[in-house]
Amino acid sequence: MTSKKSILRNIIGREGVKLLLRPMLHWSRLDQPKDGYSIMLGVPWALRHLLRINLEFVSRTDLTNCHCIHVVFDRRRQSGYEKMVQETREYFPDLPLSFDHYAELPGIVVEKVNVSTFYNSLNCATLLPKIQTNYAILHDFDLYPLVPEYFEAVYKTIKKNKWHFCGLEKTTFDGLTDDDNVFGTWCLGMDVQWLRSHFKPIDIFHRVELVGPRQVTLDPFSSLELKTPKRGPVDLLDETACCHVKNLCSTFLRFSGGRPAKIVWRLHYLWYLEYLCDMPDNFLRATEAMRAANTSILRVGSYQADFSDADPTCANVLRDELYRMEDVLFGGARPAIKQYINAFEEFLKKYGQTG
Repeated sequence: MTSKKSILRNIIGREGVKLLLRPMLHWSRLDQPKDGYSIMLGVPWALRHLLRINLEFVSRTDLTNCHCIHVVFDRRRQSGYEKMVQETREYFPDLPLSFDHYAELPGIVVEKVNVSTFYNSLNCATLLPKIQTNYAILHDFDLYPLVPEYFEAVYKTIKKNKWHFCGLEKTTFDGLTDDDNVFGTWCLGMDVQWLRSHFKPIDIFHRVELVGPRQVTLDPFSSLELKTPKRGPVDLLDETACCHVKNLCSTFLRFSGGRPAKIVWRLHYLWYLEYLCDMPDNFLRATEAMRAANTSILRVGSYQADFSDADPTCANVLRDELYRMEDVLFGGARPAIKQYINAFEEFLKKYGQTG
C-alpha cells in the first residue's frame, strides 16, 4: 500500500521534486577557507537516541585538525530538539559540535516525499553551506570508527593529493563497478571550495545517469565524482578501520513500522547499540526470545521478525564486528555480549536459512 507521505513523489516524480526544491536551496562560494576539515553527520530523528554511540566512537579518534562536527537532524525543528542538543553537548563537552535541522520549506517537501535518498541529500545540502574549512568528511550515522587515525587519514590523503574526493571504499550501487572508481558516501572526503564554486545544492541530489552504456541511479556526490578525475582511495586505512552497519536505519524504520525488514539480522546491531545507550530492554528480550524460540519468528516486545532467510554465517559477522566494537569501548567483549551472540548463533542454526 502506498504511503500517504510518498504521494508527492509518485505524482511528480524524482525530477519534479528536485525542481520544487531547487529555488529553496542555496550556498555561496568558499573563498577564504579555514585550515583543517569538518565532519558532516546526518542523524535520523527517529534514531536520535543512538547519536551518543556514534559520537562516542568519534570522540576516541584523533581530531587534531577537525574544525567542527556538523550534526543535522533529518526533520524540521521538532519538540525535544533543544533538549537533545543540550544533553549531547553536556555529554561531549570537548567535541566541537554544531547542530542543525531542516529549514521549513525544503523540510516540508522532503518529509512529504519520505524517501531515504531525499533525506540524505537534504542533510548534505543543509550542512555544506555551513562548512568553513576547505575539506569536509561525510560520515555515516551507522558507521563507527575503530582506529584513532580514522578522520585524520582521510584529511591527510585528500590534502596531500589535492583531490576533489577520496573515500574508504568503492561503491557498486545499482550497477557501478570498481572500474568506475566511485567512492561510497559513508566515508567520503571532499573539497568544499571546489564543490561550492562549481555546483549548486540541487546537484548533490541523487539522479539517474548513463555511465558508459549503463543507466545507473547515483547516490548524492557519485555523479559529481564522475565529473572529476581528481579522486582516489584513502590508502592509509582498510576495511578494519571501522564497523559499518549498512541498512541499519532502513531496517529500523521498516521494523518499527510493522513491515518486514529487508536485512533482518541488522536488528541485532540495533539492539546492541540500544544496550550501549543504557536502553537494555530489547537486547535482553531478544536474548531470551532466541533461547526460547521454537520457530523462525523472533518476537521482541510488540514487534516480530522472521529469520528463516537469514544465513547462519550472519552470526559470525555479528560476532566479529561487535567484538571489535567492544574492544574499543571496553577492552574486550563483555559476558552479556558473548551470551547474546551465542544465542543468535544457536537460533540461526535451528531456524535460519538451511540451503
